[in-house]
Amino acid sequence: MKLGDIFCQDRAVNTLTRAFETGRLAHAYIFDGIDGIGRFTTAKAFARLLLCKSPEIATLSRNGTPRNDKTPCTGQGAKQADSCGKCESCRMLDADNHPDFHHIYKELIQFSSDPTNRKKQPIDLPIDVIREFLIEKIQIRPSLSASKVFVISESEKLNAASQNALLKVLEEPPNKSFIILLCSKLDNLLPTTRSRSQIVHFGPLSEEKIIEKMPEVSQTEARYLARLTNGSLGQAQILSKLEPSFYSVKKEFLDRFSALQIADTVDFAQWINTTAGKLTESWLKLKAGASKSDLGRTAKKMFVLSLISAFSDAMKVSFAGGEKITNFDQSQQVKSIVQKFGQLGSADLIETCYETIRFIDASVNEKLVFEHLLLTCLNYGIIKV
Repeated sequence: MKLGDIFCQDRAVNTLTRAFETGRLAHAYIFDGIDGIGRFTTAKAFARLLLCKSPEIATLSRNGTPRNDKTPCTGQGAKQADSCGKCESCRMLDADNHPDFHHIYKELIQFSSDPTNRKKQPIDLPIDVIREFLIEKIQIRPSLSASKVFVISESEKLNAASQNALLKVLEEPPNKSFIILLCSKLDNLLPTTRSRSQIVHFGPLSEEKIIEKMPEVSQTEARYLARLTNGSLGQAQILSKLEPSFYSVKKEFLDRFSALQIADTVDFAQWINTTAGKLTESWLKLKAGASKSDLGRTAKKMFVLSLISAFSDAMKVSFAGGEKITNFDQSQQVKSIVQKFGQLGSADLIETCYETIRFIDASVNEKLVFEHLLLTCLNYGIIKV
């Protein structure tokens, strides 16, 4: 994919192409934004330009659209540097076989030359991956292009040791190399890491754009997923493909929660864990090579995020209206939550939900996490009523 094909991230793309055209490229970039909004796609398209043997200037139409069938959200009505798409470098990168393009992610630990490392299942992005797959490889001269490009996914998971090991190559990468860190939580990066990189911000996609890009599901489902994911097309698309249907699961989840009694909490918590397991298995099929434990935690957190969205709706439904809330398709359930917990109670319970997310990330006993969450909610409701 060319940079000109990236949609709805015009500001980020213009920043990158302007730097290329003026010869003021940074050694390291941080692509900041939520998951699923095109950061990796843009990083790969930018790498395609950096590695291209015959970069060209693409002519944009009046509204800023490259002369193809892809349409960005807005345009600048100007010319834009881009990769040629024809040279050996572009063809090899498109085939995911470019020797000078390196994607760094924590699951690479499974391919370590050290047998001890291959047995590890890290939660963070360990220093062993950074040393073996970036620091060692960046010392080797490019073999096809004039430069090398390293893209680090989930850089917010770099621990302090990993970031400190990166500092030297971030400041002065050898062999004309470029490093791009994809980050969804900028505060997790050390000030020394941020100061050595140029930060490029990526914004969420509009609700209508996500609906347009998801014709395979109903508009109701697409609109809900767009709101739940805060404008992440990638996350919305993944959730729409899960089996059992995440949208159907979410509807049953809110149905059961809005009518929940204390005697039902154990069975309900068991249902959540069982269903999360099924979603995890489906997720693994869509993301081959991903960590099962990571996806398991993500599936569980989706239930908590669904509950957060319901509590948030309860806080604003009185003034935002039923059509403006995230769970617009279950407004009656949202009203039941308002009646049970009130607006202030819902605000307090959102903090309880975020505490549950921290428990899930810390791998607290899964059987207890949701029982604790549900009982806390119900006990709060009883005290407040």
